[in-house]
Amino acid sequence: MKIKKILVIIAHRGIGDLIYHLPLLRSLTKKYKTKIDLLSNKVNRAKEVYKDENFISSINYFDYDRVKLYKFIFNFFKFIKIINSYNSDYTIITSGATRLTLPLIFSNSKKKCIYGRNSFFLKRKIFFNSTSSVNLQRYSKKIGLAIEKENFFLKRKFFKKYLKQKNIFLSVDSHHNQNNWPLNNFILLINKLMLETNHKIYINFSKNNLYYLRIFKKHFKNDHRIKYTYKKSISEIISIIEKSTYVIGNESGPVCIGATLKKKVHSIYLPIYTKPESKIISNNISYYNADLICAEKIIKRILVSIKKN
Repeated sequence: MKIKKILVIIAHRGIGDLIYHLPLLRSLTKKYKTKIDLLSNKVNRAKEVYKDENFISSINYFDYDRVKLYKFIFNFFKFIKIINSYNSDYTIITSGATRLTLPLIFSNSKKKCIYGRNSFFLKRKIFFNSTSSVNLQRYSKKIGLAIEKENFFLKRKFFKKYLKQKNIFLSVDSHHNQNNWPLNNFILLINKLMLETNHKIYINFSKNNLYYLRIFKKHFKNDHRIKYTYKKSISEIISIIEKSTYVIGNESGPVCIGATLKKKVHSIYLPIYTKPESKIISNNISYYNADLICAEKIIKRILVSIKKN
């Protein structure tokens, strides 16, 4: 069967997960010589992250929340209808969640692939014991795709390679706040950066953590070198990272964006909650296990690296 229409369903919520999907999507386009339709979890802002990519035919969003049984049944038929509207030759879903895989099984897609299952109805335990990035690479290779390292880098139409000002992008929270390095440590780091460098500093945090703003303004008042990005869209944040030389923060979406834009990245992580997944994207990342390295040493190592470059 000649494959002309491909639909990929991305249920992952994280921006970093979209970066991990890049090799899969580009490999599909290269192998089958056709652009891809995406159905993506609306939380991950795929339209903004992938806006300059040339493998895309269309991107549409869907809701992925867990619901009660009566709503599940309604969503089941609704999702079948959505999938059928694409009339795809090949549909791939990169999640093993039953509420999404069942509609695919009963859809009109001619060829179907569900990541994380031995068959349409049996989930693989290994899928749940591995990170998103590892699973995506494993199953992509399993379906015969050649995964190339350089495919982790976002295409940017207006990428500026040489910048006069070495801006620093600081990401001080993470998804569900699970992987957060204590805020006081970031305040100490910013103080040191202000004293020992002349760089502009962008501080990024979610609108859900708006109380951070009061804390930072208490410490730094109206310092013109500090800018806050909580009001910015994902597209705007990507542009700010693109114009920065360094990205520092918890292992989360902005760190992955920094890596995919080939920035010098310093990633801090708590192993009980997360793993340094972004290492699959780039070798230009320094990692700091916050359980093993004290805050003072992490700050010192980051400062030494920035002052040296």
